[in-house]
Amino acid sequence: MRQKFKSDRENLAGTLFKDGDYRSIRDVLQRIDHFMPDDKVLAGLDGKGGIFYITCHELREEVMNLGDGLLDAGLQGAHIAIIAENSCRYVISDIAISCGVGVVVPIDKDAPETLLKTLLTKCDATAVLCSAAHLEAVKSVQPECRLLRTIITIDKEMPGCLFYDNLVARGLSLKSESRYRNMETDLDEPAKILFTSGTTGANKGVVLTNRNLTANINNCLDSIRAERVNTSMSVLPMHHATEINTHIMARIGAGRLTYINDNMRNLMVNMKIFKPQIITVVPMIANAFYKSIWANAEKAGKAEKLKKGIRLSNLLRKLGIDRTHSMFREIHEQFGGNLNMLVCGGSMLNPVTVKGLNDLGIRVENGYGITECGPLISMNGDTLSEHLSVGVPCYSLQVRLDNIDSDGIGELCVKGPSVAKGYYKDEEATRKVFGADGFFNTGDSARIDSKGRIFLMGRKKNTIVLPNGKNICPEEIENIIETNISYASDIVVYQASCNGRNVLCAGLFIPEELKRSDREAIGADIARVNALLPSYKVIDYVELPDKEYPKTSTRKIKRAGLPTECSGNGISIN
Repeated sequence: MRQKFKSDRENLAGTLFKDGDYRSIRDVLQRIDHFMPDDKVLAGLDGKGGIFYITCHELREEVMNLGDGLLDAGLQGAHIAIIAENSCRYVISDIAISCGVGVVVPIDKDAPETLLKTLLTKCDATAVLCSAAHLEAVKSVQPECRLLRTIITIDKEMPGCLFYDNLVARGLSLKSESRYRNMETDLDEPAKILFTSGTTGANKGVVLTNRNLTANINNCLDSIRAERVNTSMSVLPMHHATEINTHIMARIGAGRLTYINDNMRNLMVNMKIFKPQIITVVPMIANAFYKSIWANAEKAGKAEKLKKGIRLSNLLRKLGIDRTHSMFREIHEQFGGNLNMLVCGGSMLNPVTVKGLNDLGIRVENGYGITECGPLISMNGDTLSEHLSVGVPCYSLQVRLDNIDSDGIGELCVKGPSVAKGYYKDEEATRKVFGADGFFNTGDSARIDSKGRIFLMGRKKNTIVLPNGKNICPEEIENIIETNISYASDIVVYQASCNGRNVLCAGLFIPEELKRSDREAIGADIARVNALLPSYKVIDYVELPDKEYPKTSTRKIKRAGLPTECSGNGISIN
């Protein structure tokens, strides 16, 4: 028997949502300060082996003080880029800038200098807020960024730069004559520019207003269902729309505690310190968690015992008795001991991972979003029953399919208050996807069933068109391969030339610890996958690269750089 959960909107109807939907992010800060001023809402490591906490009241006060400090520094109306590691200060800076100072532009901290220069120029950055570790890179491109005049360091005072602490202190000294605290937020002015990942082309700057950002918070609080009281941990990079806009700001909007993981390399260590109940990840991380559980069980000689335990646990759960956390305590301790939910987004889920984690007491929810939509579009809270669906659209959004084919598949289009108005200084790109009727063309192929659930088929740009006119969504085939082959960590399907003809290739990167020397076994596994596919979708050739495919910071394979020719060192599938 599965436990039923309410949405945060339902849980908070008598307090935070007593006056209806949030009207602005300032309204969010005001309500949580009013109703739960002493509740902890953000936390991080203090550098001394301990944890520091920020309450709802302290969060609002630091945002206000930083806002006044930035205004006093002459940055009103500035486009301020953030290039830093995940931190509480990153979150506070993002909020302060977007709620009255100017326009915040989160940028991938791992962007090479050539891309960094391009993005800073493209967004008209007049200031950069960065960590000391990235100061040298910022200074090196500054002479070529015509508008960039001010550099602020977020974590350490450095010569020639403004410093976060000093700005907050200056803002505090101005509290009695505060300009920032009493500002009226123009909900329709640009508040944030988020660059798309550029997996299939140039990065575009999505312009989001305070109205868009607030609507996205309301959508999240209506769609995500969890225990009434819970903690989460921030994992994904904060320059990505999902992390701050959807995860952290929704948590703040519910007055719930979020721990900030400073670095992906420290993920497992920090989970044991923070002991979160929820984390937001991409499916690749969920798959890695599940694979590591079974790899550790095999290594310890406990795989058979674990299988028996799962059978017994599932029997008890059918009787309404859930003992998963006590029965599998050793496994849960690897993730801090309290983890019971993963919120995934970014690509299709592996049903083996979904069921396997659920068997161990870790529920998986699957969200779908795109930067231009705030980003959240829909959420599937019951992946165990239907893992392929990404759920029904958020309550404030309208969706439709354009150019529907004979299989009922068309391009998904979305309209609503969280949807951006366009790309920064790119009218041509804006006209291509933002319609005059207010609908945004997502570029995702999908079908919608009779219950209103969305089923994604793949990115329109990634569609492979065969000589006979048939269309293939590579993501669909990748998901089937992933479901049936456990030893490949990277799976990508594409078209390439092999012996003078175009064929469907499957690139499989197999980590060293899972390497299989038997190429015939790999070929046989792909042949079994082919038996599940229509004849025009079968894989003809398997590439086995020696290293991982290049990826974005959110672990999506960059398709733009995939080979157009077969190497000749792979496996031909007959």
